[in-house]
Amino acid sequence: MCTVMNLCTTEKQYYTCTPKEAVIAAYAQSKMDWNTWDYAERYNRLVEEGKHTFLCGNFSAFKDGRDF
Repeated sequence: MCTVMNLCTTEKQYYTCTPKEAVIAAYAQSKMDWNTWDYAERYNRLVEEGKHTFLCGNFSAFKDGRDF
């Protein structure tokens, strides 16, 4: 389980997938996209990878899945 934080609102969301998949899911769902089977194809290019985090839009998660 990993925690994703919306960096604009500080709202936390919890996902049971990898941190990269979680930030993609949070971003896609904020855009009202519920077609989870298409997320990787549609949103992988938007993911930015830092030393300790993944970022997609306003959503961020630690790579090791820890809580904020």
